[in-house]
Amino acid sequence: MKKTLVVFLIAATVMSLSAIGLASSNDIKADLRILWPGTSETEKMVAYRLQEKVQELYPGINIEYLFLSWADIEQKMAVMVYSGDYPDLMMIQDITNPVAMDALEPLDAYLTESINESQFIGAAWENMQLDGVTYGIPGLAIVYSHIYNSELFAELGIEMPFETWDDVIAASHALKANGKYGYAMANGGEGRFTFRDFMMVALSNGLVPNQVGEEYREKYIEVLTFFKEIASDMPEAQITWLYPELFRSWEVGNVGMMHTGTYFTPNLIDHGTKAMDRTEPFAFPAGPSADKPQLMVGAVGMSMFKGSRNKEAAWKVIETLMSPEMLGLWAGSINISAGTFVDSAVLEAVAKDVYPEVYKQHVELSDKWQKLASEYGVPMPKILGQPQMEKVVQLAVIKLLNGEITPEQAFDEIQAGITKIQSEF
Repeated sequence: MKKTLVVFLIAATVMSLSAIGLASSNDIKADLRILWPGTSETEKMVAYRLQEKVQELYPGINIEYLFLSWADIEQKMAVMVYSGDYPDLMMIQDITNPVAMDALEPLDAYLTESINESQFIGAAWENMQLDGVTYGIPGLAIVYSHIYNSELFAELGIEMPFETWDDVIAASHALKANGKYGYAMANGGEGRFTFRDFMMVALSNGLVPNQVGEEYREKYIEVLTFFKEIASDMPEAQITWLYPELFRSWEVGNVGMMHTGTYFTPNLIDHGTKAMDRTEPFAFPAGPSADKPQLMVGAVGMSMFKGSRNKEAAWKVIETLMSPEMLGLWAGSINISAGTFVDSAVLEAVAKDVYPEVYKQHVELSDKWQKLASEYGVPMPKILGQPQMEKVVQLAVIKLLNGEITPEQAFDEIQAGITKIQSEF
């Protein structure tokens, strides 16, 4: 009898302590600010669902979003950090500059059985680490590639896959001769999308854009020469374009080739859905100085600011975002899941709910990107000072495309600008 009573008391005590711990966790009170890049309706939908889920689990945690474009987020982050006006959390793709600014909280001490490296795609987790320290938890894996308009290619008898850059150039010229733009870029803004396009082509030539030493001159000029060769096939208006204008033109069917990635669907459907049936991802062929194609594989995750005064609450938000339910919603609507614990049936169900008219095409495109990544994927390069370099590359590329400078002169400008930035870091 006494033994039974002791066991009962121990069990009751454990349950009581657990209840106290749960109550304590649920009673957290904090007003959090989150920098949330991505302004499409789909991306905002995920943000608001996260807000609702956090309120459901932790009624004392209030979330305020600062919605920004990806092109503006790092500048906004820098202004807030340098002024001491720290947000609490930030959606992030590239941790390099924020870590150099000492802005991010190391997260290794926060990891749990359900949130740790073993639960995520290795390449995505690596994107959130620097010198072995984890500064973000990856929710999505991003596969970057080029796409082609399969209807236009079929009309002109253009055969795929491409074997060489000359094949790409010939296809671009044929499309232009048929009244379409062979290739299009988004060269407006602060250079983010120009740099991304340039880097994707450069990687296929065994080059990273910050490699501007003399030993890389020939490779670099080969990349610049490629863009020069197709300059006349591009829309003049692209000098002011960001993604909305680029994707609008793709939906209309005026463009034969452009860069994108697993974030394609939410960026397209703001303008229509017809292009879902004529979009085919492809690996850009190896350039003159490379042996095989390469595709960038990056990640989107959540980081915590070192200056946050609400770190316990901030981590609860990260845990909520990385739950199977929320990550399934997020990855089912944009990109692919970096967490290996999300059921594929959940992802397809979410895609069907978010994209009822084109969910099958969305899932098919995601599968194609995953296959390309498995064959050609490499981790997205981490480049210290990349936002500053983006503007340098953008200005030189625009002048090159406008016929104002030669590929050799463009390299000289990029070399001088990037070398200066590297010396400052």
